[in-house]
Amino acid sequence: MNKVIKLICLLALGFILTGCGKSLEEEPQKELETGFIPARAGMYDSADTAVIKRINKQEKTITFFNIVRERNYTLNYNGTTNLSDKYGSSVSMEQINEGDIVDITFLKEKKMLASVQKSDSSFLLENVADFSIDERTKEISIGEDIYRYPEDLFIYSEGKQVEIMDINRVDTLRVQGIGHTVYSIYIDKGHGYLRLKNDEYFLGGWIEVGQSLIKPIEEDMLLVVPEGKYDVLFSTKGISATKKVTIKRDKETELDIGDLKKEDVKKYGNLIFAVSPDNAAVYIDGEEVDISAPVQTEYGIHQMMAKADGYQTVIQYIKVGQENATIQVTMEKENKNSVSSNTTETTTVSSNDVTSASGGKITIDAPKGVEVYMDGSYIGIAPVSFKKTAGIHVITLRLSGYETRSYTINIENLVTNENLSFSDLVEEEKTEEKSSEENKENPEKP
Repeated sequence: MNKVIKLICLLALGFILTGCGKSLEEEPQKELETGFIPARAGMYDSADTAVIKRINKQEKTITFFNIVRERNYTLNYNGTTNLSDKYGSSVSMEQINEGDIVDITFLKEKKMLASVQKSDSSFLLENVADFSIDERTKEISIGEDIYRYPEDLFIYSEGKQVEIMDINRVDTLRVQGIGHTVYSIYIDKGHGYLRLKNDEYFLGGWIEVGQSLIKPIEEDMLLVVPEGKYDVLFSTKGISATKKVTIKRDKETELDIGDLKKEDVKKYGNLIFAVSPDNAAVYIDGEEVDISAPVQTEYGIHQMMAKADGYQTVIQYIKVGQENATIQVTMEKENKNSVSSNTTETTTVSSNDVTSASGGKITIDAPKGVEVYMDGSYIGIAPVSFKKTAGIHVITLRLSGYETRSYTINIENLVTNENLSFSDLVEEEKTEEKSSEENKENPEKP
């Protein structure tokens, strides 16, 4: 009997424990209140149209510049951030660039980007080579169009933010903006520097670098040349020779021309002029020539000038490289203080010559101790002064062991004196050496 009672008690206890366990299992657990709402793709509470100022791929952040309020702010991005072009097609982070104008959505408090789309209200101009920048009026002329630019104009070169003075007129640009305002510029194709070595034989002659530059050969020249590969033509005393060169961005290339063949026989070509008006006087290298008959001229590059009362003076560089060539010049009615450069039917290269005038001078004050060049010609060691010459010019600063820099300046007022100071040059990286063309014929080792 006692055994039966004990068995009943054990069974009853088992039912009680089972019931309690079931009750514990079925009791719902309360959700922990953290106040955090996970960000999901497409979630946002703010939107903006902005310029991408900086991208930090390591920290996965993008710094934007608000066009209207003119302020910077930084947002995070991750795998849920939707990236697209202006047509809505998906793109990768590699296709989003600094300087891009974008429409963005984001969670303001969490500083998390929901989407980045290249703005369909913006314009993009590529391969811009025909441009001029007026820092006084803050205007950029591109072809026949004129754009304004704000104080906060973002300019980039090889992933680095640079200044407007770093843009050289030989560069090729990528320009972005909205309406008639430019907000960012990327220097797609920059410039480097060319120095000649053992050039004594060609001094006083001419150098032509591709179609980008033509200039008399002087001592200690340092030429600003668009980056790229070129056939460089040298000519003097009726003799011409060619050598290849590669110009790298922001680097100085030394081209040794001491090994160029000096031919003993001079070559000549006949220039046949057709000039309007027919009473114009024509000069070759400063000497008047009789254009009533073919003019025998040494092979090479020469300066041609046509003058007539009541007409604009025409200055043109011509390249003589064949037995006979015809040059047609049509002069325009005179406007005061103007000089034009007309195109001819022969192989010619025009020059951006400027009219010089006496008066004020420019002094380069800083950085002290650097070599100063203007338009490739050596001026002296800073601080140094030289006479003002109206027009757009390139000032180049060089110091051994430092990166060479060039700046574009526009001189308008010829009367007053002007002092210019530039930023200190940056030391060259020790691993990088000056480029040399002396052993250009030998292939590089891998």
